[in-house]
Amino acid sequence: MKAAAERLGMLLETFIIIMVLMSLCFYILFSVEAIYSTGLSSYSTMLLYTYVFTPMLSVVFIYLAHSMQPKPPVSDWRPYKAYAIFGSVAILLLFLLTGFFGFIQTPLDVITGVVNMPTAVTISLFISVAPPAIIYSKIATKKSSTERGVAIFLRDLTEVRKTGLSPEKCIENLAKREYGAFSKELKKISSQITWGIPIRRVFMDFLKRTRSWMTQIVVFLLVEAIDVGGGTIAMIESLARFNNMTEQVEKEKKMAVRPYIMVPYFAAVMLVSTTIMTLVFTTKTLEVGGTINIDVDFLTMLFTVSGIVHCYLIGLVAGKITEESVAAGFKHAALLVLVALVASIFAPVILGGMI
Repeated sequence: MKAAAERLGMLLETFIIIMVLMSLCFYILFSVEAIYSTGLSSYSTMLLYTYVFTPMLSVVFIYLAHSMQPKPPVSDWRPYKAYAIFGSVAILLLFLLTGFFGFIQTPLDVITGVVNMPTAVTISLFISVAPPAIIYSKIATKKSSTERGVAIFLRDLTEVRKTGLSPEKCIENLAKREYGAFSKELKKISSQITWGIPIRRVFMDFLKRTRSWMTQIVVFLLVEAIDVGGGTIAMIESLARFNNMTEQVEKEKKMAVRPYIMVPYFAAVMLVSTTIMTLVFTTKTLEVGGTINIDVDFLTMLFTVSGIVHCYLIGLVAGKITEESVAAGFKHAALLVLVALVASIFAPVILGGMI
C-alpha cells in the first residue's frame, strides 16, 4: 500500500512538473512572439494550448491515476450532477459578466469595469465547483462516519455476543449506543427486526441505502455469518478483525498521500507569479529600448486567465490522484483558482516595488 501511495505521489509530481514547466516555457515563447508579432497567430496558438492541449493532458493523467487505483463498483453521481448544473450556470454567468466577451450588452454591464476578465473567469470557475465540492464533502463525511460506526459496531457485537444473547437481541441492545452516521440506520434495523422482519431482508434493504462499498462488503458478510453460520463469536470476531485491518490500511494510504496535496498550491502560485513576472520584465526591458508595439495589459490578462484555467485543471487532477475521485478535486479547484487570482494581483505589486 505504501508503494502504491508513492506511485500516485510520483504521478502527481510528474503532472505538476509538466504543467508548470511546460506552461512557463510556452508562456515565454508566446510572450516574445506576441510582442514582436502584429498578427493573431500567437494568440490562437496560446488559446489552443490553454483550452485544448492542457485539458487533454489532464484527462490523460486522470486516466493513468484511475488505472492505478482500486475501482469500487459503487459510485455516487450526485456531485457530478451538481457539477453539470452549476457548470452551466457558471458559463451563463461568465457571458453576463463579460457582456458575451464584449459583443452584447447585458444587465451586468455596470459592473464590467469593476470585474475584469480574470476576476470574471475566477468567479465562474469557483461557482462551477464550490457547490459540488460541498455536496461531495457531506457525502464523504457521512460515508467515513458510517464506516467507522460499522467497525465499532462489529467490535461491540463481538463482545455482547459473548454474553450468550442471540444476534438479533445483540443488535437490539447495541441500537441504543452511538455509532455516528450508522446510529440512525442501526435504530431502523433494530426496529424492523423487532417487528419480525427477517434479518437478511432488513440488512439487504440497508445495503441499498448506503453508498459505501466497504460497508456493503462487511454487512453482507455479517448477514451470511448470522444467516448461514449461526452468528458464532469466532465468525463475527474474524469479520471485525478483517474490517479493522482494512480500515488501518486505508488510513495509512491516506496518510502517505496527504503530504503531496500541498504541491498543487505551491505550483499555482509559482505558475501565475512567474508568468506575470516574466512578462513584466520582458515588457519593461523592451520599453527601455522603445521597441514595444503591443497592448501589454491585454497580453497580461490573456496569460492570467490561462494560468487560472491551468490551476483549475491541476485541482481536478490532484483530487483524483490523492483521493481517488475527480469529485474530490472540486474543493482543490475552487481554492486554487482563488489562489491564482490573488497571486496575479499581488505579483505585479511586489514586482513593482522591486523594480
